[in-house]
Amino acid sequence: MNWFIKALSFKVMSVVPGGASLYRYVQWNWTKSIVATKVRVGQKIDVGMSYINWLLANGFSLERIRKMRHLDLGAGWHPSIPLLFYRMGMRNQVLSDVAPLLSRSTFVDALALCDDILSDTTHEACQHFDGSTYPQVLPSDEFADLTQKFSMTYHAPYFDWVSESRESVDLVTCTQVFMHLDRETLESCFSMMFQVLKPGGIFMSPVHLFDIYSNSDSDISIYNHLKYSSSFWNSVVNSELMPFGRLKSPDFREALEKAGFEILTFDITRGSEEEKASLKDLPVHSEFSQRYDLDVLSEKHLFFVARKP
Repeated sequence: MNWFIKALSFKVMSVVPGGASLYRYVQWNWTKSIVATKVRVGQKIDVGMSYINWLLANGFSLERIRKMRHLDLGAGWHPSIPLLFYRMGMRNQVLSDVAPLLSRSTFVDALALCDDILSDTTHEACQHFDGSTYPQVLPSDEFADLTQKFSMTYHAPYFDWVSESRESVDLVTCTQVFMHLDRETLESCFSMMFQVLKPGGIFMSPVHLFDIYSNSDSDISIYNHLKYSSSFWNSVVNSELMPFGRLKSPDFREALEKAGFEILTFDITRGSEEEKASLKDLPVHSEFSQRYDLDVLSEKHLFFVARKP
């Protein structure tokens, strides 16, 4: 689908009455972009394992990891990573979103797929399990019953919970959420995560830096977003339903440091030589070309880990 038509569709649905509900209906019933599948849940489990592997490689024992209080920021519809962590022995997890997304049905869908994927004893995660299995889900269980059974709480929106929970969390993970934020919102979010973490607490996140519209429009470059000014992007393209902050790695580094974090890992994946060559031919807007060099503009992914001193 043409990226600009898609963006305009999001823009219209963001402002018309009932547009957000229509968007969710399309996602569930037409594009099925938020329906749990084995591939999608498997991808989230892989991300969860990258978190665990980083902790293990950096001096955290399994016993220590299991005792952590974990905040999953932006849990979404399917809590695949918290369900993975449950099998590893975590029994104190907080799931959060800016608006209510998670429900009984989506929780159960993710649970069934996690159970299926992790029943394969050759899966990397199995070597770290504590021997327990998932609790039985009864037909009579409401959503609150499920979260209690799985030693989880859910807060959406999470702002009040954060303000009341200073220095109460050992680990914050956030999976592919920050690409949607502008600089001001990013700094505010990082400040909240700093407040909620205990001293020594860990904050980790992968972030896509390429143009998210290029996933559905093969005719545009993964750097297409670099062509447009902030005024055009924010007034014509960006919407409440599909915001894209277009931030680059220096913005994330500066925001982390401003919040007070110590950066432990800051891994960047840049474009191939062919992709960099295509970037040179792209009419990059001066807002980007004057602020960032070619290496920064070519970045596609970021994975950071930060610690609260």
